[in-house]
Amino acid sequence: MSRRTGQGSRALLHDEVRPPWRQDVVSWLLGSPAPGERLSVLDLGAGTGLGSRTIAALGHTVTAMDTAEDMLSVLEAASLGLPPDIAGRITARLGSAERLPLDDRTFDAVVCLQAWHWVDPASAVAECDRVLVPGGMVGLAWHTWDRSKAWVRDLAAIVEPGGAARDQTASVPSAFAGRGGFERRRFPFDYELNVDQLVQLASSWTFVSQRPERQAILAEVRLLGAKAASPHTGLLAFPHVTDCYRLQRRATDR
Repeated sequence: MSRRTGQGSRALLHDEVRPPWRQDVVSWLLGSPAPGERLSVLDLGAGTGLGSRTIAALGHTVTAMDTAEDMLSVLEAASLGLPPDIAGRITARLGSAERLPLDDRTFDAVVCLQAWHWVDPASAVAECDRVLVPGGMVGLAWHTWDRSKAWVRDLAAIVEPGGAARDQTASVPSAFAGRGGFERRRFPFDYELNVDQLVQLASSWTFVSQRPERQAILAEVRLLGAKAASPHTGLLAFPHVTDCYRLQRRATDR
């Protein structure tokens, strides 16, 4: 990787506080490849490469594609701390899902982690069709909150005064209509963090950062976090579910 650009505070914050992508989740999205099987993977909307690093750690080569140069710059910096063999499997590229600067039939799998809701579905699906090999895999996933805990519902009341946001996963099956059926799987996990990290995480959410009363909202989040944190460790277990979809393209689709 050779990108050398400034690291914006927004990108650094994103990298430091957003939940990671577990290996078992990513492996499932890639089609549960056999041990030792090595794939060429495109990570669309890779951001700072939290998912790309997991893909590379699993032994696959990955092209991390994003429109934000500051995000990819953070990935480059983070790669310096990775084992050389893992870092060597990651390539960062500027580009959009709607117009990929990539050759046809290049990738065994395309994944889009926490980002598909930002793309134009028709254009992005056409580009996925173009760059995937016949029989290639598409994997889409989002980290979502498990609102069964009272303190998480209280958090939602603070940061979502208008009610829960639209379900980002709802349009997935229709966007890929005619290409086979999606498998869906949900992976529960607890994201462990302290109160300061919870406040930083909340500050990274667009629906908080763009509001004029942002500082007041974050002050409420801090108070809530202090009440909900363990009195012994000072940590919160923020319950999440990773909502996953995967679709294996038919080898005869071309």
